[in-house]
Amino acid sequence: MIKTSVYSLAIGMHVSKLDRVWMSTSFFRRSFLIKNENQLNRLKAECEFVFIDPDKSKNTLLSPIDKTTTTEAIESASIEVSKTKNLLIKFFAQLQQGVNLDTKSLIPSISSLTHNVFNNTETYLYLAKLKEKDNSLSEKSIKVFIFYLAFAKHIGIKKDKLFEIGTAAILHDIGMLSVPEEFLISAFINKDERKYIQNHTNVGVEILSKENVFSKLTLRTIKHHHENIDGSGYPDGLKGRDISLYARMLNIICMYEAITRDRVYKKGIFPIEAVRTLVCNVNSKIDTRLTFKFIEMLGVYPLGSIVSIKESGELVQIISFDNNKVFRAIPSEAINKKQPIDKPLTIHSCDVHQIINVNSCFVEELISKQDKVQY
Repeated sequence: MIKTSVYSLAIGMHVSKLDRVWMSTSFFRRSFLIKNENQLNRLKAECEFVFIDPDKSKNTLLSPIDKTTTTEAIESASIEVSKTKNLLIKFFAQLQQGVNLDTKSLIPSISSLTHNVFNNTETYLYLAKLKEKDNSLSEKSIKVFIFYLAFAKHIGIKKDKLFEIGTAAILHDIGMLSVPEEFLISAFINKDERKYIQNHTNVGVEILSKENVFSKLTLRTIKHHHENIDGSGYPDGLKGRDISLYARMLNIICMYEAITRDRVYKKGIFPIEAVRTLVCNVNSKIDTRLTFKFIEMLGVYPLGSIVSIKESGELVQIISFDNNKVFRAIPSEAINKKQPIDKPLTIHSCDVHQIINVNSCFVEELISKQDKVQY
């Protein structure tokens, strides 16, 4: 059985188990085949995740995992992730206790996990997308690490850089251990508290610099992962290309992770809503081109996205969703000429080659300005 979010479900999948006692729901059976949109909507309303049986699912095209991502592969990946996570927990605890940091154990584990994520990206991305109740720094760090390496692979970053930038991703918020917990669980903080939190990037670099094992690239990426394109970020107020590629990438990942994660005072938003929020922040906080590439990697496209189709190269604009993986779209030239469309095209996410642009006006009609993230 495969654990998956209700927002990754599709007609034809076989639900073997719910995330709650089935008698407390509107479903008459413990396990069942999803046959219609009504069942999908009820699952989304009543559950957060379910367990899918791929062998009993009729819809293999829309399976929650890639065909190469077997149960065995997921179990193996989970073990590897747990090993590194436990070492991170130990590493963070050593820092808080003021004892010597065990970098000799952690660094080989990061190196091994970097190799595994690169070679089996879909499996690890599947794990990263699962919504866990664990909101610890170690869990957050692992998720950012996986998303970051998957993103680096997607845009063609050279292999010889992956360990250094992956290390930056997994340790990017180590400086947050110096921040009082009451600051982190409060929905409202004052100006001085905000400045204290923002200093975590400098604190993190200071901590890791003392170990003399982390590269300048790793430390620089950690220091600048909250720098914004328009200069409104911290700690140095860098703008545009003055911010390194790797820090710009990490800023996008951190923003996505932050707005999808549940907090004590606020529930995280769903991926499609998070993508819309990212789009609202391009050219101000985050790099436009890199953001579109990240959205492309996620395979979650906001309404108004103009994408190219793999085989034909045709440009189309997404106008609605059947579910998370199937879109309704219209040819882009029809939009420009304002031609009426009798029947929209049906596009599957696997047919999309790349995202070309997002019609910001189209998106702004759907999203209130309050959705712009305060980050």
